[in-house]
Amino acid sequence: MSAQPFQLNDDLVQELRADLRQLQRDLTEAALAEALRLLESPRFEQLTEQQVREVAEYRAIEIAGERFFQPAFSRSKEAGAMLGFARLLGADNVRDDLTRLRGSIRDRSVAPGEPTSG
Repeated sequence: MSAQPFQLNDDLVQELRADLRQLQRDLTEAALAEALRLLESPRFEQLTEQQVREVAEYRAIEIAGERFFQPAFSRSKEAGAMLGFARLLGADNVRDDLTRLRGSIRDRSVAPGEPTSG
């Protein structure tokens, strides 16, 4: 017997997205970049719950010969949570949030009057 996919109602999705944004504030730039690297990779579809737990426990993971989160990041618990949310809400939703977050971090790191790249 096959397992039924977990269905999220709109209220639960909104609650999960609020929790996701709360966790995103604690990500380091390195963990953010590595989470995005995995979310943008075709390897994300092969990510397992066990691998999400391994990231949260500060261990690198390997998916189809490609290593992610090595060396372990100081905010691996948050990065692991991001991956778990991506499995629930969809990689595109979480990737879009993280991409906006990375953009805002870069904007804040540019001194006033300093030219930006891009």
